[in-house]
Amino acid sequence: MCKFIRVMRNSSVLSPLFSSTTQGVLGATVLRPEREWYLSDLAAHLGVGPSSLQRTLAKLTQAGILNRRGSGNRVYYRSDPNCPIFNELVAMFEKADLIR
Repeated sequence: MCKFIRVMRNSSVLSPLFSSTTQGVLGATVLRPEREWYLSDLAAHLGVGPSSLQRTLAKLTQAGILNRRGSGNRVYYRSDPNCPIFNELVAMFEKADLIR
């Protein structure tokens, strides 16, 4: 069964904590941890240019929130369920989605 992934609009609850780009990336990745995102696919899903995601993806990868995997000339990202704050991030984004 294919699930439709909604683009999470900026949440007033999350805005003080995360930039709009970070909200989009985290919303897409932590709410679907089985999904692996190619940079241009994630950018298209969020309605932004790929270059606007690169800094955020690098920071989230460095923090251990996302995993990065290269395959040929492509790079894929997905959330890391072993991240110590993974469950808390999922809960925050699920609750923020309900609050809107």
